Amino acid sequence: MAYVDERSRPVARFCADLRVRWQASGRDLPSIARQVRISRAQLYAILNGEIKRPPDFEALVRPFVLACGANEAELADWRRRHDVLVGVHDGLKQQGNLRSAAPNQLPAMSGSFVGRSALLTTLGSATGPVVVVTGPPGIGKTALVVHWAYGQSASFPDGRLYADLRGYARDGDAVDPAHAIRGFLDALEVPAREIPADPAAQAARFRSLVADRRLLIVVDNARDADQVRPLLAGGPGVRTVVTSRSPLTALVAEYAATPVAVDLPSEAEAVALVRARLADPADDDTAADAVAACGRLPLALALTAARVRQTGFPLAAAAAELRRAGSRTHDDLRTVFSWSYTAVSPPAARLFRLLGLTAGPDIAADAVAALAGAHDARAELDELVEAGLIVEHRPNRYLLHDLLREYAHEQARATDTDDGRRDALTRLLDHYTRTAHEADRVLNPVRPAIPLPVPPPPGSRRPDYKTALTWLENERSVLMATLRQARDDGLDRHAWQLGWALDTFLYEQHRWDDEGAAWAVALRAATASMDDAAAAHAHRFLGAVAGRLNRFADAYAHMHESMLLCRAADDRPGEAETEFVLSYVCFLQGDIVKALAHVERSLELWTGLSDASWTGRAANAVGLYHAFRGDAATAIRFFRQAAQHQHLADDLANEAISLDNLGKAHHALGAYAAAVEQYDIARDLARHLDDPILDAQVADHAGDAFQALGDHATARERWEHAYKLFADAGHPVAHDVVRKLAVPQPGSLDHR
Repeated sequence: MAYVDERSRPVARFCADLRVRWQASGRDLPSIARQVRISRAQLYAILNGEIKRPPDFEALVRPFVLACGANEAELADWRRRHDVLVGVHDGLKQQGNLRSAAPNQLPAMSGSFVGRSALLTTLGSATGPVVVVTGPPGIGKTALVVHWAYGQSASFPDGRLYADLRGYARDGDAVDPAHAIRGFLDALEVPAREIPADPAAQAARFRSLVADRRLLIVVDNARDADQVRPLLAGGPGVRTVVTSRSPLTALVAEYAATPVAVDLPSEAEAVALVRARLADPADDDTAADAVAACGRLPLALALTAARVRQTGFPLAAAAAELRRAGSRTHDDLRTVFSWSYTAVSPPAARLFRLLGLTAGPDIAADAVAALAGAHDARAELDELVEAGLIVEHRPNRYLLHDLLREYAHEQARATDTDDGRRDALTRLLDHYTRTAHEADRVLNPVRPAIPLPVPPPPGSRRPDYKTALTWLENERSVLMATLRQARDDGLDRHAWQLGWALDTFLYEQHRWDDEGAAWAVALRAATASMDDAAAAHAHRFLGAVAGRLNRFADAYAHMHESMLLCRAADDRPGEAETEFVLSYVCFLQGDIVKALAHVERSLELWTGLSDASWTGRAANAVGLYHAFRGDAATAIRFFRQAAQHQHLADDLANEAISLDNLGKAHHALGAYAAAVEQYDIARDLARHLDDPILDAQVADHAGDAFQALGDHATARERWEHAYKLFADAGHPVAHDVVRKLAVPQPGSLDHR
């Protein structure tokens, strides 16, 4: 048979099965071709596996199998198999390094863009790898660069990346360039498990990844050259455009960057801007008066036009009022701000003030509702957007210009009571902590939960895996900033609980530095609140994070502090958990003997405490370490013990994990039928829990056992089931299952 490349193997097998179905029908192929409305030559090519992409289900597979006599049940089975085939084929395409759609991280444009033709020409004609766009706040640097970048898809076909470094944020929460690089790697679809832990290694990976690409990188709102340097990537097709209030002279000197100074627009451009933003354009003279009163500053012009558009206030009257207030400068925009602020309704004005208190780059609509103490704040948000006070830069996500954030914060301090501001922040932190905790329970259902003072709303449903993961990905930057805000504002309980809730996500995404930073905040908050149990808990997790970063001296120091706190308080459960985590640190260092000794001590302590759930966890860990040492027989004994304790504790999720491990231990001894028996029990538990990820994990392992038994059809069925669940959830393990499905089975088309 002719060579079939790796991507076409699953397609060829599917086509071979279609051929078998035709042969079983007894019908002649020409008549089927006429019924399906396809040429005989095309049908022959499909049935012989001479195609490389899955055949269309509705156009070909459905009419073909119906023509061969399939009933509804068989048709449904072909639909299921076709769905899996498409997923496998797409997965193999990704593994074959075929690039998907080019990333575009540019923010949404706000309002119409007019003028600036000379600056746009300068941006387009720059030939160097770096362009530095500078100017005072509110001058329109970001609008200029983003507008230009949107027209550059043909020049940069490999994508347009964007990072707002928030260099002048009021809360001092400027973006670390290492975090921006990680965001670029995510946008370029580098799997999290392939991203190195060391920030310098991440930067090197980014530079090597983009070296041969034609890529535009927009670095917005940089504070200084030091914040930008790590983001500069070489390569003849890479262009980096930086915006800043500072001249960034060092970048111009070191990288021969093209400097582009943004000044006030010309009077004609400013008039055009005002008229473009009004529903009923004013005459040139009236617009010119408003332009002069606003000092031609684009931010002031945009807000003035928004007020006129929203309230119907005459532009001429607005210009007269501005003139009475005095000429505008770049640092004195409060009169213009106050116009828009006082023009909105009292509920919208209150919400604007509260938004000035928040941390992070932006905020989602549901978080805004929590901040305001309302079921839905969309009407107020729409009003603020229309007034030009906030921008909906992504669907249901809002941000404030730095200058407007400062103004909102000032108004909140002047208008609202300390208790009112603190209550609003507490509501917001309750929302973030509760939602992050629920998301963590989905990502890591076997983790012991922490009690929350604010339970989920009545009738609320726990999110599925994909929803939980997406929420955490979208909110990560906001949550990290809010975590620090909670610490700084003395909201210690929220700080350590939010740090706890982020741990699984940050660990699974290989965001080691964020994980360490979160637990450092949690430790400080726990210490400040004089909560020794919480402090010991924070030390334990900081030890685990340090171990993951190969900083074992720090890891053992944290574990020592945790143990001292627990013993001083006679906290036996805390001591037992510290021994448990300490065994993990030893395991990370590669010392299985010490890991086993510590977890055996943990098991002894938990047994004495009569805590069946934790006893089961510790017994399962003892079994795992024996399995790592190659002693599957001893591992089986502890996995059984673990499952028995977890069954008594009604800890079904951990019981399923222990049974899954028990199946793998039987598999290691060659007892494949015994392995399948344990997998079947574990799958029943997973389905009872309605946990598709656990179901998929066990099904994947069961497929391995059936493959070893020689039952290739059942193995494939289990793998297909696992793949669909993993793929639907967006879980990275789906790619591992794809590789198993891509391996030719005995009797398949590839072995003829």
